[in-house]
Amino acid sequence: MAFKTEVLSSANDISVVGCMITNCRGQFAVLPVYKGGMSNYKIRSGSGDYDGGDRVIGFTTGYEIDGDLLFTVGWGDGFAVRRLNNDGTMTRLYYESQFLYRDTSSTYNHLQSVAIDKINKKGVVMTYNVEGYTTFDYSGCVNGGTTFVKDARPSHSNPDFFIGSQDTGGGYVNRVGTSYTGGLAAAGAWFYAGDHDAHHYKKVMRRNVHTGVEERLDATSSSNMKSGTAAMDRNGYRYYINYDEVNDRIFYMPFYNGSFNLVLDASTSTPELVWCDVGDAGRGDDSYEAGIFIPDPHNEPNVVCVGSGNQLLKLDITPCMTGSAPTVLKTISFSSNWVNNLEYPIHFRFGNKYHKTTGTPMDKSPGYPEHCPTVADRGWATVRGFIDWDNEQTATVLRHDNAVEDTTTGGRGRSYRDDYSTPMVLMSSANGTKYWIQMGYGNDGHSFTIWDEDDNPNELIGDWELIHGTFTLPNSANVDKVFISNSQHFKVPSNCTLTAYVSNNNGTSWETYDRTSDNAHIFTSEGTQLRVKFTATGRPDRSPYYVGNKGYLSVSYGSMHDAAKDTNIKYKVTRKKLR
Repeated sequence: MAFKTEVLSSANDISVVGCMITNCRGQFAVLPVYKGGMSNYKIRSGSGDYDGGDRVIGFTTGYEIDGDLLFTVGWGDGFAVRRLNNDGTMTRLYYESQFLYRDTSSTYNHLQSVAIDKINKKGVVMTYNVEGYTTFDYSGCVNGGTTFVKDARPSHSNPDFFIGSQDTGGGYVNRVGTSYTGGLAAAGAWFYAGDHDAHHYKKVMRRNVHTGVEERLDATSSSNMKSGTAAMDRNGYRYYINYDEVNDRIFYMPFYNGSFNLVLDASTSTPELVWCDVGDAGRGDDSYEAGIFIPDPHNEPNVVCVGSGNQLLKLDITPCMTGSAPTVLKTISFSSNWVNNLEYPIHFRFGNKYHKTTGTPMDKSPGYPEHCPTVADRGWATVRGFIDWDNEQTATVLRHDNAVEDTTTGGRGRSYRDDYSTPMVLMSSANGTKYWIQMGYGNDGHSFTIWDEDDNPNELIGDWELIHGTFTLPNSANVDKVFISNSQHFKVPSNCTLTAYVSNNNGTSWETYDRTSDNAHIFTSEGTQLRVKFTATGRPDRSPYYVGNKGYLSVSYGSMHDAAKDTNIKYKVTRKKLR
């Protein structure tokens, strides 16, 4: 009897609709693709008004938005302010390639952190690898204005210190964040900053640029802590800072500690600190710079997703409000053994900047607040994916190498690619017209890509189909049986389905394949040409996928004697006892 095995790869796909298939550096993947591609955008440019400040490398701290104004800092491109016009184009109002006051005699252009005070129209720019800062006033740019003011170089005794220039003994900040995300965020008129070096252990640092007031909130002092909460008992530095505008909270998160301080009432004169000790929850430290995601900031604000060591965690931090460790709800683990197809450290970023579900700016998918996107970091995860908390896994490819994907649905073209990225963000022009903006660094990232709101580029296509074939046996033998190895390892999120079909007559008719069975499928039809089809039903925020952590998808098939067509035998070899 004839028998044969083939790997189901991009080399033998016949039809790819709504999805992508990749084979890169040992990772085989089938993933749904996003609706926004490189052909259905409205604007895409890195020249003219789009030139300068465009290499946005700082994840959620690399840009800020106030109304129709977009502020960006770029890696090697300095700082820029642009206005989003009603027709979806942008006009550059200000650009300087060497914007950061580095010391008393020079400036610098490799920037990853910008934050703005929308009340007083003030802003701050900093970075992680050199000491210094620059403040600015953009009040002249609002309501159609074009006047931007870069403040003069600081003239005090330590001109490169953003906080603590007159009193370094209490801790100070002169550079922020870590690598390519920044430790700078604004809550109202207060700018929170976390130093790159160990200059302020167990303190939350903030400054009001409008009034000049500086504060060092000691996280070991009960006077600064929410009543009944525990004092901070772990050191940390190299901060990633994120502002939850919905609940007026700052997440003050150090690099070498998955534990973090939560600043309540962050925009007020009387903030309170809550120490969230992930280490005491038994989930390690080293939060890296993975990001933060709040699935439902309105109804469940204390359910948050963060990075911690070689894992992502979904936590309930409610116990932290009374001095206990957070409750771990879900865990997505990573390791150097490719358990989840991504190398350790976690070379991707996840989550959002604004956490809002209405209005602008907004980077959640409207109507799908639990959609948690992943974006690129350090040249990995170069095509946007998503976090599947149902199955505790990431739906993310290593890279776009050898990718074959749907380029026709919705006129999308291929997927957007970059090496470092930001969440796609929805912002409004002066007349309220909304557009989705994508920024990044590397590949497609050295430009601004803009989509119409109605194109929903931040949503997955959801429903997808993949067909492989046509496979034949030697001498055109009949294909009577087929087994699809590893098909049971497709991940199917809630409210989604994944069905496998097989055909031995080149797709003229299809038979449903049982992915859960260990038995081969025996055809009821006659035919010599095998095809395999996977059909997924999904949603704009989740869809079935396969990321290859159990190996390649492959198909084994063969012909049989009529008497041997018994579905209870997985692979049959005819044998005869001679004596």
